[in-house]
Amino acid sequence: MYQKIILAYDGSIESQQALLNCKDLSQWEHAKVHLLSVVPYDSIAMGYETSYYNEQQEKIDESRYLEILGEGVEQLNKAGIDATGELLKGDAVDQLVEYAHSVSADLIMLGHKHRENWLERWWSGSIPKALIEHAPCSVLVVIIK
Repeated sequence: MYQKIILAYDGSIESQQALLNCKDLSQWEHAKVHLLSVVPYDSIAMGYETSYYNEQQEKIDESRYLEILGEGVEQLNKAGIDATGELLKGDAVDQLVEYAHSVSADLIMLGHKHRENWLERWWSGSIPKALIEHAPCSVLVVIIK
């Protein structure tokens, strides 16, 4: 059923739980797993209407994401799962959708934690909701309580 699975992975508790679920699903289906980490293009705010790009911080973030990604791929490979990792830059939803198209993915998995505070929910937006709207395949959202 699912031969090509994309797992959005950033090392958070939510994505670690999704990784555990992905292990079970991919072993059952003998699927290839593509771990993706997306580094957003960040700018640092300098007031209400100005900001600047911080190349040094981006390099630090990339290094951290590559390390986390490598650990996730290693976990899956040790469990006998065919897994690769890829670091992408930009908007998470856009990058996941584009990558899913490029590998003809059957499933995109990601972790999600419900936010208690209405302000947190509003401020953080909803990547799972946006992904469901644009994904070319099924989306499995692993909920952490």
